Amino acid sequence: MSLLTVVGIGPGSPGYFMPIAKEKMKKAHTVIAARRLLPMLQEYCPSETTCFEAMGKIKDTIALIDQRLNEEKDVVLTVSGDPLMYSLYKTILNDPVSVDWEIEVIPGIGSLQMLGAAFGETMEDALLLSVHGRNRSRGSIALNVTENSKVFFLCSKDQGPAWLSQIMLDYHLDDVTVFAGSNLSYEDQVLLSGSPGEMVKHEYPSLCVAMIKNPAPRKIMRPCFLRDEDFERDKTPMTKEEIRVLILHKMRLHPDDIVWDVGAGTGSISIECARQVPFGQVHAVERNELALSLIQKNKEKFSVDNLSIWSGDAAETVRKLPVPDKVFIGGSGGRLARIMEVIAGFDKPVQVTVSAVTIETIAETSEIMGKYDPDYDMIQATVGRSRKIGGYHIVDTNNPVMLFTGFIGGTVS
Repeated sequence: MSLLTVVGIGPGSPGYFMPIAKEKMKKAHTVIAARRLLPMLQEYCPSETTCFEAMGKIKDTIALIDQRLNEEKDVVLTVSGDPLMYSLYKTILNDPVSVDWEIEVIPGIGSLQMLGAAFGETMEDALLLSVHGRNRSRGSIALNVTENSKVFFLCSKDQGPAWLSQIMLDYHLDDVTVFAGSNLSYEDQVLLSGSPGEMVKHEYPSLCVAMIKNPAPRKIMRPCFLRDEDFERDKTPMTKEEIRVLILHKMRLHPDDIVWDVGAGTGSISIECARQVPFGQVHAVERNELALSLIQKNKEKFSVDNLSIWSGDAAETVRKLPVPDKVFIGGSGGRLARIMEVIAGFDKPVQVTVSAVTIETIAETSEIMGKYDPDYDMIQATVGRSRKIGGYHIVDTNNPVMLFTGFIGGTVS
């Protein structure tokens, strides 16, 4: 059976090629590599019988591999760095066409290893991240640096050491040290280190990696819940504190989540979310003018700068918001189906929690949620509060609330 060998060629300099990688390329029928690497590979791995092909789009490259393997020809796919670290190898494994392929992996020396070696830093206590072609929020990066003593980054042209340094400054992480390595293993290699304020001033090539050391890492703890009386509320209806606790429990917030609170009312859910996602963002959507003013007052009262307030029709306004991780819908103005359609259009699953009180809203939510996530969760919550009458106490029960939680969008059917 023909064999696909995925070879890591290291940082780029021929001196870091593994001897076994050269042997695999010489024996293969086809070697596929990035166009910039082909001349070097042809020089250092000469073979009269090997066909060297330039790597194209991912789908075209996979199709070429499949074609050659079906022709019973061995193929070598070369990738820079290490195939096991944020590489094309994982994309190949996730493609159904590769399910019957025989695949061998030859690891290579990665650029993060080169950076650590250059500065004498070990990696066993480090977090490894890629911001190259990945949608990581600024808050997520700041959170990871806050909670870890070392974070290594595979960078991109626009998301390099200067960009990382600016994030450190924005989140007041001034005491960290930023390390950068560019064009590692080449003659024009550049190594720099310094404070975020120093490193933000430099320009860096696109072939760049970074490391940030935090001398005092700490875990971010979520704050305790607020009481009803802590909020400015006037006459605007507000989700009771016991129900808020259940909602937040269902939302499973992470410190760097991007959250929508649709139909925010006084902003009690928005405020609680903003306090629990200090490295994230909360977007409160409301159309009632009195409620909007109360959200603003509560935002100022609790000093939650990561809360943005949006005025307008919910179904139209959410189209302007960044892609969320979590959504709470406490009111939709009769536009629940339209809001769900927007969420369903995202390329990742989004956790959505909806509260419903009236029979009509409960029925509508159940139907819509089931359309997107047949395995959605639903609970009914009723809160009773004691009240004194003479020398006795009775319990006044609030209207029961139904809470629906499911995943919408992405691969969720």
